[in-house]
Amino acid sequence: MKPTLKMSAVALVLFLCFLFSADAYASARKTVLLLPALNFTDFEIWESKFYPVNVLEQKMTEHLASLLRRDPFTDVRILDETGAERWFAGDRRPGDVAVQMELFSVLAKEREVLGSFEKADVSLRVRVYDGGSGQIQDSRIASGKDQRYTFNPGDDRLYFLNAREYPVLEILQTNLFNRIHKDGLDLLRLTPPDKGQKMSRPTWKQFSSTSHWQAFKNAIADAAGGISGISDEQFSLIGRIIAPTAESTPRRREYIITLGRKNSLAVGDILQVVRGDTYVTVDPENPVVVVPRVVGNVKVTKLMDSESVVVLINEKSKDPVQLNDLVRASSFGTKKAAPLK
Repeated sequence: MKPTLKMSAVALVLFLCFLFSADAYASARKTVLLLPALNFTDFEIWESKFYPVNVLEQKMTEHLASLLRRDPFTDVRILDETGAERWFAGDRRPGDVAVQMELFSVLAKEREVLGSFEKADVSLRVRVYDGGSGQIQDSRIASGKDQRYTFNPGDDRLYFLNAREYPVLEILQTNLFNRIHKDGLDLLRLTPPDKGQKMSRPTWKQFSSTSHWQAFKNAIADAAGGISGISDEQFSLIGRIIAPTAESTPRRREYIITLGRKNSLAVGDILQVVRGDTYVTVDPENPVVVVPRVVGNVKVTKLMDSESVVVLINEKSKDPVQLNDLVRASSFGTKKAAPLK
C-alpha cells in the first residue's frame, strides 16, 4: 500500500509541475495581427510583366510576418482589408495587438558607371493598436538604408576564359567549347544574371535581388525591433542578473539571469546589461527621472525554462557589470550587442 501511495504522490507532483509549466508557456504566448500596409508614395512593384499589379505592400507585410515568427511564442496573423475592417469594427480580443506599416518615403537611386550603383533610403511609420480598445497604443518611425555596386563593364572578354589563348586546350576549343560556349567559360561567375526586360515598374523578380529591397528589409527589421518596445508586459524582454555560476572565473565571468526558453531566448543571443541613473528634477509632475544606460553585453550559453546562463562579452571598465543589473533584448528584432554608454 505504501509503495502505491508513494507512486501516486510522485505522479501528482509531476502532473502539477507539468501543469504549471504549461500555464507559464501559455502566458508567454503573444498574438500579433498584421493589418494591410499602406503606401503613401508612388513607388510600386509589379508581380510580373504578365501580371502588372502592385505587390509591394503585400511583400512588406509578409517579410514583417517572417521576422515576428522567429519568436516561438508569437502567433502572427495577416489580415486582408475585410479582416482589418472587421477588427476595427469590434472583432477584437483583449491582449492582442495589431500592427500596421505606413510607407511614406522612398529615395531610390540607380546609376550606370561600368556597372550599376544602387542606393536606397526607406522610411516607415509603424502604428500599434491595442486589441481591447482598438486605439493606437504606440507609434514610431522605422528607417533602413542600403547601397551596392555591381561591376559590369559590358565586355565579355573581361569575364570569360577563352580557350583559344591556351594551345593545350585547342582540341577542346575546336570540338567542344565552340559548340557549347562559343564565347568561353565564365569560370569566376562574374556575369550579372539576366533580370529580364525592363518595365515601367520593376517586377518582383527584378526588385527582390536589388539593394533597394535590402533597404526595405532593413527598415522592416527596425520596425520589428521597435514593436518589442511597446509599453506592455507581454512584449517586454527584461530580466535581471541574480547570481554568478559555479564555473565563473575573473577571466570568464558567467551569470544566471531571470530570462529563459519561455522568453524566446536562444543560445547565442546577445543581451544588453542596463543600469538606470536616477535624477531628482524641479518638475513637480516628474520629480524623479530614471535614465537607462548600457553598461555591458552578455551572451547566452545555456538555456533553462525560466533562467539562462550568460557569459560577459564586454563592460565599462569604470562601471563593471554587477549582480541585480537588468538585462534586456528585443523580442522580435536582432539580438545584438549595443554600444556602451
